[in-house]
Amino acid sequence: MKTHTEPSLLSIATPSRHPRLGVCSMVLGCLAVLSISGCTGLTSAGTGGGKTPPPGNTSGTLAASSTSLSFGNVTVGSTSTPQTLTLSNMGTATVTVSQASITGPGFSIVGGMPSASIAAGQSMSAQVQFAPSSAGSATGSVSIVSDATNSPLAISLNGNGMASLSITAQPVNQSVVIGQTATFSVTASGVGTLTYQWKKGGTAISGATSATYTTPATTNADNSTQFTVVVTDNNGNMTSNAATLTVTASAVAPSITAQPASKTVGAGQTATFNVTATGTSPLTYQWSKNSTAISGATSASYTTLATASSDNNAQFTVTVTNSVKSVTSSAAVLTVTAPTTISAQPAGKTVSVGQTATFSVTATGSGTVSYQWKKNGTAINGATSATYTTPAAAASDNGSTFTVTVTSAGGSVTSNNAILTVNIPPSMTTQPTSSTVIAGQTATFTAAAAGTAPLTYQWKMNGTAISGATSASYTTPATTTGNSSEQFTVTVTNAAGNITSASATLTVNAATFILNASTSALSFSSVNIGSNKILPVVFTNAGNSNVTISNVTVSGAGYAASGVQSGQIINPGKTATLNVTFAPSGAGAVPGTVNVTSNASPASITLSGTGVQATSHSVSLSWTASTSTVAGYNAYRSAVSGGPYAKLNGSTDASISYSDSTVQSGQTYFYVVTSIDSTGVESVNSTEVSAIIP
Repeated sequence: MKTHTEPSLLSIATPSRHPRLGVCSMVLGCLAVLSISGCTGLTSAGTGGGKTPPPGNTSGTLAASSTSLSFGNVTVGSTSTPQTLTLSNMGTATVTVSQASITGPGFSIVGGMPSASIAAGQSMSAQVQFAPSSAGSATGSVSIVSDATNSPLAISLNGNGMASLSITAQPVNQSVVIGQTATFSVTASGVGTLTYQWKKGGTAISGATSATYTTPATTNADNSTQFTVVVTDNNGNMTSNAATLTVTASAVAPSITAQPASKTVGAGQTATFNVTATGTSPLTYQWSKNSTAISGATSASYTTLATASSDNNAQFTVTVTNSVKSVTSSAAVLTVTAPTTISAQPAGKTVSVGQTATFSVTATGSGTVSYQWKKNGTAINGATSATYTTPAAAASDNGSTFTVTVTSAGGSVTSNNAILTVNIPPSMTTQPTSSTVIAGQTATFTAAAAGTAPLTYQWKMNGTAISGATSASYTTPATTTGNSSEQFTVTVTNAAGNITSASATLTVNAATFILNASTSALSFSSVNIGSNKILPVVFTNAGNSNVTISNVTVSGAGYAASGVQSGQIINPGKTATLNVTFAPSGAGAVPGTVNVTSNASPASITLSGTGVQATSHSVSLSWTASTSTVAGYNAYRSAVSGGPYAKLNGSTDASISYSDSTVQSGQTYFYVVTSIDSTGVESVNSTEVSAIIP
């Protein structure tokens, strides 16, 4: 073993130089730990106004200002006064409200309730209102969804919709003879119990407090007097229209001032006839159809049952009667038209670009039938017959819808949609491109076309169709140099026509197999016996075809190869690295060879190496003993000057020397020594020394 003795360390600091500093450092370290531990509770505090939450309580709990809101009676069509709902966070952690939903007819949150965060001890408010759309009681609820422990929080809602006061039947004018009485009546609806107060000429009539009022025996002074009634409910009052009392010296015979008018309706519809008559009340009415009285038709108007075609030309009259005489109106004629119907709907059409399409409809109805064709909902100028022929179709017309509205005396009816399909001839969107391959490879040609589906494809080579080549791409069989310069096209066809692509040329180059090695020889110099050394050889495929490795052989004692193996394929331009290892078992020069065989030219690498006996190294350290009493010394080593240093001895050593036998050849090491007193306090580092290992 070769030993290297280094110069002695000249200065060693004693442990007694800084004992107080070491103790102080340990005290400060303890204080730092205590300070951090004491602050832990504060750093986890929430946002509760600066107050520290009770230990173990980190939950959030929501509470509502009320568990139910009652809106009482609210008039239909109006909105209640909003009520405030306050949500308070009674817990110790922030609560996030993610959703507020409200149910029940007429209930709503004013402005809505967005997502919000409520800090511990804080609150937020929302306004809830009730706007009933119909009379009657209503119930609902507000549901607050949050991350609180008591989510969801529910608040019940209730209110009552009150119908507004209205007069549904006004008092009507009355005509009587002197000495007769006149009766006025009103019909009203409202909230609660209704009360009435009739007035004559604006003055309340004592005791006239019901829905009807009958006058005393009339006199001539009562003529043209107006009567009204004030109706009151729980919410207010309303005054009726004025009804005029006409008082005549004697009864006046009825007179028809507005005759019933003729009507035209479609079969299945109803018709309403009206008459206006004057004369001394009471007047009675009786409607007749074709001179036969109609049961129950005893008012000033009459609405027929649903009409049928047999009712066409029926005549309706009305006889008005009072105490004096009767008078019959002129006849009103009912015309019942047959409904307009479409018996044959227009059918969809398919044409090619440039062609026209004809749509037709068959319809029946009363009177003259008219037609109006529409395209995509817009009327077509001049398209007013039972058939319509389009202009020459364009690609943009594809998918257009055509309808026709048929009109006559029986009404209008619109046909079903008829869809126009326009077949668009194929057009090339991507032309096939020329391809260059190596002999033995295949070539793929691809094209893309637009047009009405389905599109069919037929590839051709030199103008001759290729059997089975009927898709958007075509891949040749394995090529030879004889295929070079062949021309490939594709014809795309659909119902509207066909198109042939531009030609793509196939170029086939002869295959070349070239495998180059980065070196022809490897020299391993001197390698210790029992160890090894690895050197690489990089093989590059410099040809245009794949190179396949068939075998790798190694000769020479101690040589081995890895990284490239039989069957491995190296693509053009790619590399493969062969790692050659030399592990000598004895001293002396060792020749060898690596041979790599493939479908390219063989590669041979000459190997040379020398096995040598390994040499051990160590570094011996020594230093001057401390002048103070010490328990021992520690030796430290670093690979860089100034440290950091690693301790070499396992325990404190009382000797003043140390041998480091763990060094490596070709390295530089740096050493320092410290001393330890009986209390375990260690001194500062000595002066640093270095050692270079050959």
